[in-house]
Amino acid sequence: MKKILCSLLVISSVLLSVTSATAGSLNEDHIKLKVNGAYLIYSKGEMPFVDKNSRILLPLRVIADLINGKITWDSKAKSVQIEAKDFELTAVLNEKGATINGKKIASDTSLTLKNGTTLVPAKWIADGLGVSLKWDAKNKIISLDDNRFFQAGPLERMNNEWNKESSIDPQIAPQSIGYQTVEGVEQLKITMKNLSTSTYTSQQIQDHLLVYIDPNHFIEEGINGMTNSDRSGLRLIDEIKPNKTYTYTLPVGRLDQKQLKTDVPQYAFVRYFIYK
Repeated sequence: MKKILCSLLVISSVLLSVTSATAGSLNEDHIKLKVNGAYLIYSKGEMPFVDKNSRILLPLRVIADLINGKITWDSKAKSVQIEAKDFELTAVLNEKGATINGKKIASDTSLTLKNGTTLVPAKWIADGLGVSLKWDAKNKIISLDDNRFFQAGPLERMNNEWNKESSIDPQIAPQSIGYQTVEGVEQLKITMKNLSTSTYTSQQIQDHLLVYIDPNHFIEEGINGMTNSDRSGLRLIDEIKPNKTYTYTLPVGRLDQKQLKTDVPQYAFVRYFIYK
């Protein structure tokens, strides 16, 4: 229980520290990055966005950690290199094109720095890894699926036995996260939408929340089938119907301002699945 409360407290602290709803926390206007069924709901500094050339850019740190890649910065040349198994990318900030797996490619977009976050074109990653991008324009979801994601490194925890034994993707997508205080109780507010044609009970749907702070500090919630029990408004929803949006809350207790200054997450993922 201590670990669960800590995870919610950390995310809520971040929500309090940003000056607008669009900074690094998911909202309805954001592009939603979906990787093997898991959604990025927080990225320190900047979420995925569409640039002036209509290209989708993704946070570099998140992408590197998905493939257990090493990032090397050259501040003088303003260049960055990602190295991982069977993948290498080198690019210069604000210069169109890149070198991917030893080959120079032309492009109408570039590596970009925004709100302190370096972002890389999604197409570069897909082409370099040899995976397809799926774009759901209606729901603003860009999907990457490959068995190399979540296999090692910081995000390996998203690839756990609990999820393997369950139906990972019931097509429920987070729409936004927020923070509120009701009658003195601080709460993390999560809005989700059922994109499927199925109707679920709230008892069927579980989540796996992973917060990454640094290589030695991870916080998880909901991997053992006890997600939301006795502490979430999700349990108060009788049915989760197709094409409907629902909001539920998680109580987080009083915020620790000292922790707010020291434990700032780099990013967070959530995956909904049908628990068996």
